Amino acid sequence: MYSTDQATAPTQRTTMSILLADDDVHLATFLSKSLESEGYSVHTALDEESVLAELRRQNYKLIILDLNFGQTDGLKLLEKLRSEGLATPVMVLSARNKVSDRIQSLNLGADDYVTKPFSFQELAARANALLRRKSDPALNVLRVEDLELDPALRKISRNDRDIKLSPKEFDLLHLLMRRSGHTVTRHELLQQAWGLQPESDSNLVDVYVNYLRKKVDASNEEKLIHTVRGSGYRIGRPAPTAHSAEMGAMTFEPSHSKLSGQSPQIYAAEPAMVQQTPWRALVNSVAHDLAQPLTSVRCFLEVAAMRNSTVSIANSDLKNIEQQADRAIALAKTISSLVREISVPTGPWVLLDSLMDEVFNDFVVLLHSGMLTLERQWDLSIQITSSPVLRQLLVLLIGKLIGKNTRPLILTVTSSMKSGRCNLGLRWAATDQGPVQDPKTVLGKELMHIQEMVYSIGGELHPEGENEFILRLPAAPQPNMGGPGKELLQ
Repeated sequence: MYSTDQATAPTQRTTMSILLADDDVHLATFLSKSLESEGYSVHTALDEESVLAELRRQNYKLIILDLNFGQTDGLKLLEKLRSEGLATPVMVLSARNKVSDRIQSLNLGADDYVTKPFSFQELAARANALLRRKSDPALNVLRVEDLELDPALRKISRNDRDIKLSPKEFDLLHLLMRRSGHTVTRHELLQQAWGLQPESDSNLVDVYVNYLRKKVDASNEEKLIHTVRGSGYRIGRPAPTAHSAEMGAMTFEPSHSKLSGQSPQIYAAEPAMVQQTPWRALVNSVAHDLAQPLTSVRCFLEVAAMRNSTVSIANSDLKNIEQQADRAIALAKTISSLVREISVPTGPWVLLDSLMDEVFNDFVVLLHSGMLTLERQWDLSIQITSSPVLRQLLVLLIGKLIGKNTRPLILTVTSSMKSGRCNLGLRWAATDQGPVQDPKTVLGKELMHIQEMVYSIGGELHPEGENEFILRLPAAPQPNMGGPGKELLQ
């Protein structure tokens, strides 16, 4: 189905074609231009259908895949591509920075995993390293449990902890990891790392293995480097004793699951997933959205600093990065608003108008910059529940809208009374009349947790059509304060 040309990669970087799969138009455009300035040929795909069409059309040398890929689950797309025989290296971009997320991506076929916000120079270096590995298998990343060694970048990490080694320590660890699970004799290590003859009487190996242990095996981590008495050293799980091997032979049966044909060095180390509380999950989801504009801003500033001072920056690029900076500020304010303490209300009801003014005060940067235009179409006389949860809920919904839509938005807020309840509507559209994300994409996996928040205040949340939420909230009739208010704030 897909082109799987295994020919040696060309040495000229200009022939290296990259498929960038990212639904964030602004970030994708910027990364595409920046990678092309490094000599790559880059094509951008904004949805799953475009990705599949491009892979049928052309044999790309590298795929850069953002896991936060609109309505498509990036991991499911990756798994699908690998199951259908695609052998092209895949670099995953993600704001998820847990070890378990990285392990899952690697198990499903990713060749590298880069967390946002990232450095553009690091991204370019990793892309170059993956392209070189395709033509030179000796440069493949080595992994033993949660220890990772990248020969191309000469980088070692364990559990998100970078490990600094001397050149000789690196060579020694490289030798051990290439033979992981097997004993490497002192004589072999002496000969290959130092070029000394086996009969040399030297304790160099023991000294340097001791150095490695202090750096690789932290006190709170599982020990990976083991001594095999009278022979040498091994890295990985401890060598089985005769008794344990005998017991294992009686009880172990090979697994016939999907993972049975894979190396256990990755998935065996996967830690147990810690179930998040709903509130923490919601805050983390906004932090995940925040990583996108932060990546755009960081890469832009980095590339601008790398450019010759005589090279001018287009006004459109400056405008775009200003908008991304405003989005980042608004999402940071959203997180701050969600985690700060809220004063206890003095009564059961609050004016809807007062509450909305307080909520949109957290997004004043976007209102002033034009990234958000607010159409006030709510009734000034309506009073609704004063529960502090409602304020946080509204901030969260607006924050998710900002996080999932990169275009400037017009947000229309309406209200109506029915059977003693307030129907509060949030309807959004792009200022430039371009496409916007639908309610399902905006809320994503957090929909269940948000519904729990709504139920806790006696309300209901209903996604309507392609661009609207309806909140049905407890309300009380109030004296007329001038009737419906309708004005445009920008």
